[in-house]
Amino acid sequence: MIKKVQLFVFLLLTGIFTNAQEKYAIGMFHFNLQYVAGDYKIESRIIRESFYPVLQFFEKNPTFKSDIEIQGYAIEVFAEEHPQVLALLKKLIDRGQVELVIAHYSDQFFIAYPALDLQKSIELSDEILAKYGLRRSKVFFGQEIQFTPAFASALKGKYDLFATSSDPHGYYRGRTLPLVNVKYGNDQILGLIGGGDKKLNGLEWDWAFLDDGEVFNTTDYNSNFYRVPEQEKQSIDQFLKLKSQGYKFLTMTELVDKIKKSKGYVIPDYPFVPEGTWNMSVCGPFMWMGRQRSGVETDGITRSLSYELRGRLMAVEKLVDYAESKGMDVADLKKLVKEAWKHLLLSEVSDSSGWTPWLVEVQYTANEVANANGVLNDLFNKLKTKFPVDGKSYIVDTKTGKISLNENPLARSGAASFLPIPFEIKAERATTIIKKISETLYRLDIKCERPADGAVEIVFDTPADGLQYSAGAGEEIAVQIPTDLRHDPALALSNGFIWLNNGYSLVKDCSIEHLAATWKVKDRKLVFREELNPDNKEMNMRFYVIKGSVKDGLELGNRLNTWPSYSIKNSDDKVSIEKLMPENL
Repeated sequence: MIKKVQLFVFLLLTGIFTNAQEKYAIGMFHFNLQYVAGDYKIESRIIRESFYPVLQFFEKNPTFKSDIEIQGYAIEVFAEEHPQVLALLKKLIDRGQVELVIAHYSDQFFIAYPALDLQKSIELSDEILAKYGLRRSKVFFGQEIQFTPAFASALKGKYDLFATSSDPHGYYRGRTLPLVNVKYGNDQILGLIGGGDKKLNGLEWDWAFLDDGEVFNTTDYNSNFYRVPEQEKQSIDQFLKLKSQGYKFLTMTELVDKIKKSKGYVIPDYPFVPEGTWNMSVCGPFMWMGRQRSGVETDGITRSLSYELRGRLMAVEKLVDYAESKGMDVADLKKLVKEAWKHLLLSEVSDSSGWTPWLVEVQYTANEVANANGVLNDLFNKLKTKFPVDGKSYIVDTKTGKISLNENPLARSGAASFLPIPFEIKAERATTIIKKISETLYRLDIKCERPADGAVEIVFDTPADGLQYSAGAGEEIAVQIPTDLRHDPALALSNGFIWLNNGYSLVKDCSIEHLAATWKVKDRKLVFREELNPDNKEMNMRFYVIKGSVKDGLELGNRLNTWPSYSIKNSDDKVSIEKLMPENL
């Protein structure tokens, strides 16, 4: 009898006769050396006062685990200036205590740009990690907690899982399970939704930490990024509290494996949620692409500077590839191309156009674009010796790499016309120029002057439903925008395209001013809004309106923005480059 009682107690304690919940805690420390982009004193301070102490905290507490995310650029800085930090990071990764998350080379606002930019960023980071013998996870967690359903295609083959917070899901949708299957076209990826259910069948999980890594032990701007003992104690106490409550600490990859194996868990297909960021209640993508709060922002211009640069860089890269295919030595040129890509990706940093950027951050994008242009000028000088000086104009297709003789160098000027779809402008004054390029193509140029309240809007009428677009960094396909969302969707339009379901597509030229659009579903209005600061007196936008199918609009958007073609001429000891517009094609 005594043995039976002992056996029963043993089984009770081990949970076999109970429904005892397994309890797990995860963490995500999001560090950003570009927190104040361009301020390198603060960059160094973040490393000394926050990142390194966080690593030391985990080294002293081997039962704690977490994911730590930081940009690939930071790994370069560690290697060059803080080798002891890099060594400790590697130690914690190698013993499985820290799961390294490297999402991009620069803390870009990547949903505003085509997938290629993010993929180049990942490629550069992976080269850096290989150089220094670091192992990253296959977890993706983006700056500003950016989300896009196009993760499924953009991250294909590189990542198995993306993680996000409660936004943008909670802004657009209701309850969700934590681990979901996100589909985009024919591709899919697992997503860990931070606001998803915490209590599952036989498993309970929670966050030990989910925030900017800097606020684990500083109060960011309020402490000028210096370590604050009281703040650090509160953060450590959260870990200790969860440990006392019986939570075991896991990495995100380990938690996902636990959820997959938990009793009865079936991974659901995720309903469509548009691209978004953390804190969607203050505008989501519009915060970085139109809303200007600091008094020095130039959102549309800032984002377009990078966009205009990316096309020219891609054209030059294709020229270098062409030279290589002809047996020329291009090793030095390829190094310059990589350097230019780094500057471009740094210029795409999110903090130069949102939340409330300082002047140094706004200038950071302009400076990095200038740095990249300097590299491109060097490339042009070196390319002069690689191509015949025949004075002829050649077309470079940035998607295929094909180089062909430009048979039709003259652009169609178009005739003055009326736009076949309704629109209105809210501004102090506005000037519009409408040209009919062909029977199916129109160009609309708008110059808006800043009103007293600063807010300029360009508004297009839409039907009640049926609109299609390409999600941020998902320009290869068009998807329908849901009308059952809790709030009006804010869309980055990373390839400029949206099908209006009235026989026409609208395509913005992202290299003029690159702004988000908000679809006010009940009002049937698509709104491009920019809140100009007093020193930013005007907004300039260019749109193309094309009559035809969804496919026609998508192709135009990608031909204009994602994969533009360029005219290249080598004459008079100078290589010139000019973007081909729809009027030229």
